Amino acid sequence: MMITDAIATPDTTTPDTTTPNTTSAPGLAARVTELRQIVHPEVSDIEPYLRDPEPEVRRAALHVLIDNASGGDSPRGLGDTLAWALADQDEQVRRFAAEALRDLPEVFFGDKGVRGLLLVSSRGRDRLAREAAAALLAVLTEGAGELYEQGLHDGETNVRVQAVLGLVALRAAGAVSEAADDPAREVRVAVAEGLARLADPAGLPVLEHLLADHDPVVRMAALDAAAELGLPEPLEGRVITSIAHAGWQVRKRAALALAQATPDVAVQPLLHALRDRIVDVRRAAVQSLEQWASERPEVVTALTEALADPDPGVQTQARWALA
Repeated sequence: MMITDAIATPDTTTPDTTTPNTTSAPGLAARVTELRQIVHPEVSDIEPYLRDPEPEVRRAALHVLIDNASGGDSPRGLGDTLAWALADQDEQVRRFAAEALRDLPEVFFGDKGVRGLLLVSSRGRDRLAREAAAALLAVLTEGAGELYEQGLHDGETNVRVQAVLGLVALRAAGAVSEAADDPAREVRVAVAEGLARLADPAGLPVLEHLLADHDPVVRMAALDAAAELGLPEPLEGRVITSIAHAGWQVRKRAALALAQATPDVAVQPLLHALRDRIVDVRRAAVQSLEQWASERPEVVTALTEALADPDPGVQTQARWALA
């Protein structure tokens, strides 16, 4: 990922990092000299110096890595190292890392570096570090978002699923919604699950659409998503309709989802589900109705009748609900 002018220039000049303050600690100059003698360093070679208690040594370690990167010999993991250096205890180390991230022509971040940027952007020790991390995350998000959106049109189903998951991680609800009509049910399931995680009101029309999907697996995923979101009002009608779906698994999920609705919305469809020919649907209906057993007479009546259900499990659940 190329970083250009995303990071603002610090308003103070960073002191020279190549000349250590030899009065700071015994052996400091020797450790800096050791650093300068490392040829073509990898991050693993420099790591002990990056953990040195003296900030002068940590700055010198960064300087060695950056010098090599500027000369075209960028070590693997440099971006991650600089990202975490933004969280250093020493202000000058943080500023040096921010300047390097601004000036280097290309810096790449792995998962470790992204985690560091997220941490610094939300809990950084100073404004400069937070702003630098936030700017880098914005650049990364934009670039990754474009790649994931391209992935939505890939010929491989698994790639499109991964693209949806990536867009969910970026909280790009609009782009996630674009995959709601994907021909593969695995992708549409990922959309439903992703919209539940995002909890964005803009995604409700898409979930409503998925609640009417022709594939029962997709409808079940959408029902679970609706329940996870607390069954928002725009989705109530589709969930109620699902109580009469041909697939019993869909009917069961609908009965469970109705537990999140108000009793005025949920009770009548659930009373209907109590008469379902499939025992799992009846059990789900009892489970959802239990919360209203003490306040709705029609629920008490229905649960009392369920004590005579041919399935012992339904009888037991009804007995517990009435207790």
